[in-house]
Amino acid sequence: MRHIKTFAGVILYLLLAFLALVPVLAIRVYIDSAHYALAVTVWAFGAALFFFPALAIIIKKVWFFSGTGEPVPLERLQGLLLEMNDFNAPVSAERHGKKIIITWRHQDLAWCERLEQARMKKMYELWLRFDTSTRTAIMTDKYRSIDWTLSPIKLKTGWLALSRPYFRVETGTVWGVENYVDSEPDDYSFSPNEIKSPVLNTILKNGWNVRFSLL
Repeated sequence: MRHIKTFAGVILYLLLAFLALVPVLAIRVYIDSAHYALAVTVWAFGAALFFFPALAIIIKKVWFFSGTGEPVPLERLQGLLLEMNDFNAPVSAERHGKKIIITWRHQDLAWCERLEQARMKKMYELWLRFDTSTRTAIMTDKYRSIDWTLSPIKLKTGWLALSRPYFRVETGTVWGVENYVDSEPDDYSFSPNEIKSPVLNTILKNGWNVRFSLL
């Protein structure tokens, strides 16, 4: 249902953008080609400029999940997420200021080899920020370029992390970061879902809400 609502929101924005073009089309016969081309250019620039803020609002409104039960303290929630570093799993969590970044354990030699075998094109990162006033964890999907030249000795990732929303998540009480404990190396296909879904459900089961964010 959330996928349908997201698609409907995008279609609605495109419809509104087209309606903004209608006045320009209506006066087409009354203006010369140069002014008409300028008007269309301004319209196209404006439509493209406002698309991403509109998409950010759609994602914010549609992709919100309510937590269950009493919210645990922030320190407790962050501790549960950082415990992933102690598991024999290909996922690592690092604190960066007030946020936590979760990604594949690409600096580990054994896991680096498996990441390369999976022909990974981009390194996925899940950025988590925490709004204590509303007990909401804000999730942003980021991707970095990968340089396999020195693999498996060393894997280099690009310095720029680009946002691209990932929506193919699964919810349910059986999902959580604790699933990493009993997993085997062959269980992973290294899709973003294998990071985002367990983290999402762990946060929800500990009483915090989750909201996806474009930026």
